Amino acid sequence: MSNKIAVLDIPATLQRYTGANGNFGVIHDNWNQDDFAILSNETGVQHGLPVKTDYYSVILCLSGSCKKTIGHFVFEVYPNSIHLVSPAYITSFEDASDDLLLYQVLFKKEFLSHNFLKENILDNLLEVNPDYPPIYGLPKKGVTSLKALYEKISDECREQGAFHLQILRLLLTDLLYEMNRACESCLLNSTRHLSKQYQLVYKFKKLVEEKFLALKTVQEYADELFISAKYLTEIVKNETGQNALHVIHNRLYLEAQYLLSSSGLSIKEIAERLNFDNSSHFSRFFKRFAGYNPSEFKQLQ
Repeated sequence: MSNKIAVLDIPATLQRYTGANGNFGVIHDNWNQDDFAILSNETGVQHGLPVKTDYYSVILCLSGSCKKTIGHFVFEVYPNSIHLVSPAYITSFEDASDDLLLYQVLFKKEFLSHNFLKENILDNLLEVNPDYPPIYGLPKKGVTSLKALYEKISDECREQGAFHLQILRLLLTDLLYEMNRACESCLLNSTRHLSKQYQLVYKFKKLVEEKFLALKTVQEYADELFISAKYLTEIVKNETGQNALHVIHNRLYLEAQYLLSSSGLSIKEIAERLNFDNSSHFSRFFKRFAGYNPSEFKQLQ
């Protein structure tokens, strides 16, 4: 059994995709790009296991909702919003409503950086604002124009006329600038960046993303942030409604799910990778979150 941990690329994503909207998105048999694609979401799928990709996704929500986890951010996807998924983070979703409709463009950075956009400009477009969840609300007019832009990209992919790749790059660049415009508008209307508590909680969650394998207690994170464990617990509860220890454990659980579903590692090897004392300790930890043990979780995949 291979110990390699799977990272989804665009061809593998298309292979797994069963389709949802016959009038939108790439046609599998007629699409051979491994660095660009456009799809709608799959209907009837209420949750998705943690995955990591080698591509970016820019996702427009037209109706419905779901809960999304991207790295240390957990947020609700809602109608008339656009969000960005980066290959830097593990991502998952749950509680998708029956009426959820998403348009999503998938692309590798190289699709734009090869003789098209200077890398520093592209990096600025893709970084957006790292201090906030990467989701932005859109005005009604903005949703209409972005929906039309996604559909134009879809049509271009299907027709594959002359210069279609060059045109797709232009359309994708337009989409990234529109997303950044939505980000700027959201920031101008937000007062959260004024809160010192929010900034501290953000630093805590970012630290968890970076050090969850090494640091396991609230006290260890409080020491890193030069504050007391009591104060850290209070501000995390005030800002997120969650216990600080739950935030730490939830990140560990997300990694455990990812390794169980995307690697050939044994449960013992995963326990070691996650720095548990032994596989029994890991199994008890996992069962508290999932309701069943890791071996049962593997059998469900």
